[in-house]
Amino acid sequence: MSLDYGDIYFQRGHGLEESRHVFLGGNHIPARFATLGGGAFHIAELGFGSGLNFLLTAQAFAEKAPPPSRLVYVSAEKHPVGRGDLEKIYAYFDLPQAQDLLTQYPPPVEGFHTLSFLSGRIRLILLFGDIADTLPQLAGKFDAWYLDGFSPPKNPAMWEEKLFPAIAARTRPGGTAATFSAAGHVRRGLESAGFKVEKTKGYGVKRDMTVALLPGTPDAPPAPRKVAVLGAGLGGCAAAYALRQRGHDVLLIDRRTAVAEETSGNPVGILYPKLTVDPSPLGRFHLQAYCQARRLIEQLGLSSWRACGVLHLDLNEGDKARSQELLARNEFPDEIARDAVYAGYSAIEQPQAGMLSPKEFCTALAKDIPARFGVEAAALRRNGENWEVLDGAGKLLATADDVVIAQGFAGKAFSQTEWLPLQSLRGQITGIRASAESAPLHQVICHDGYITPATDGLHCIGATFQKESPAGAETRTADDVENLEKLNRWLPELKLNAATIAYSRAGYRAATPDKLPLIGPLPDYDAFRGNFASLREGKKITTSEPPRLPGLYAATGFGAHGLSGAPMAGEIVAAMISGEPLPVAQDLLAHLLPERFIFRGLKKKTI
Repeated sequence: MSLDYGDIYFQRGHGLEESRHVFLGGNHIPARFATLGGGAFHIAELGFGSGLNFLLTAQAFAEKAPPPSRLVYVSAEKHPVGRGDLEKIYAYFDLPQAQDLLTQYPPPVEGFHTLSFLSGRIRLILLFGDIADTLPQLAGKFDAWYLDGFSPPKNPAMWEEKLFPAIAARTRPGGTAATFSAAGHVRRGLESAGFKVEKTKGYGVKRDMTVALLPGTPDAPPAPRKVAVLGAGLGGCAAAYALRQRGHDVLLIDRRTAVAEETSGNPVGILYPKLTVDPSPLGRFHLQAYCQARRLIEQLGLSSWRACGVLHLDLNEGDKARSQELLARNEFPDEIARDAVYAGYSAIEQPQAGMLSPKEFCTALAKDIPARFGVEAAALRRNGENWEVLDGAGKLLATADDVVIAQGFAGKAFSQTEWLPLQSLRGQITGIRASAESAPLHQVICHDGYITPATDGLHCIGATFQKESPAGAETRTADDVENLEKLNRWLPELKLNAATIAYSRAGYRAATPDKLPLIGPLPDYDAFRGNFASLREGKKITTSEPPRLPGLYAATGFGAHGLSGAPMAGEIVAAMISGEPLPVAQDLLAHLLPERFIFRGLKKKTI
């Protein structure tokens, strides 16, 4: 039972039968699954509750839907049920994906959370937050709707009149809806939005229920695409993985001889959410991306992953005040951030954050994906409906329907992308042998640098930040000195010194002026400036669709947060190419699209 709404999730003793009758039966789900010829079937649910409807649908999909068809299931929930309560509920049912759902179940953080089941054939996108806020931010078209947000008298906010046009706008022709409610205003709302509505037999003590159909003929499922992914670092490998899981023909292209040969090849990387005091696109993206990356890392079973926790020390009174304000304003769950003390410093602890090998991550993501190494993509040429990838001598490297540019700063090398405001940041890490005093360290400690717990007797400390154009990756003694000086300034008790330095490694990160990555379709720069030239005079935008280069996407500019940002970027780009509901809110996506910098440049009259 929901204490928030004073209503029941399902009739006692009949939860499975009621859900099957109302939602799966009302939408003819098993029969529609059995006739899928490929592509993805999309279901949206208003009211995730205990997740029972999803688990039954996933079971039906696994039993009825032939490969390579896929299911994307999007469900909104304002008051997420806690993991502990879900465990108690699932103890009463024997459903195949229940344990997997519990393992992946996200913390109660507002926003979009993507979970993956059945080797990627099923994706569950949970929208945590008020339906009035989350539904308008959902981009996608759906084949069926489960309207399961409790009865209208118990939860009237979910049944507002504006809800029904929003549902219709997100429904494919031939799409259906079902709800246990037979209330007149629910039926009238669906009818006014364009659905053909029928009152039919309910389940058990509920005499009636409502089913609806949006007239029209469903489109044929899109065929798999041929996609070239340029760059085999974190961004490229994550995009290739997400695309391959959706059945596309993917080719990785990289100038190096293997995956993760540049900055993504650092022996240790730290995974944690970058949090902001005030709600911001930066904070929203990094928190949701962190949750996404952590789920993926655990699903892949990476041996290097250590959920050791990350501590951020307050180095002065300003840091301390900011930390206190951040925790007080945001009320993060403890698993995301909480107060802590370390070696006399106040701190913010992120107990489920941790460390891993980025190279192992990339290798797992790129497993069994065809690749061309040792060749450099130097130009892109449009030929009819396809893209041609060329090397520096004009030799054809690949032909593809779509191209994903994930080469870091080298993503600016093409005529279509030279305008991108990517910045090059050099960084150097230092490996140092553990001392007797540092060996017990069991968490990552961040000061104005960081130190990781020892792996095979070696800590990793760093990292430097220098704005400079990419050059060779030679290491610098001065950078090792800088890393060590920062560490000993704040944590001298660890007793680490230059005599114990074991290795150094340098690389170049790609960042952007607003510290958010570039994710999504690339605009036609010249056409864009022409179409939106009126922005220079302060006028409003009059065209509805920005001109974009068909089939050309970016997944780059992660700065020092590629471990968290790249998996989210891969999911977004793969969903776009596949025509699936997007795993990100539309207002947040606007802060990730490359075209945002053209809009800003026009408004500021700098372009």
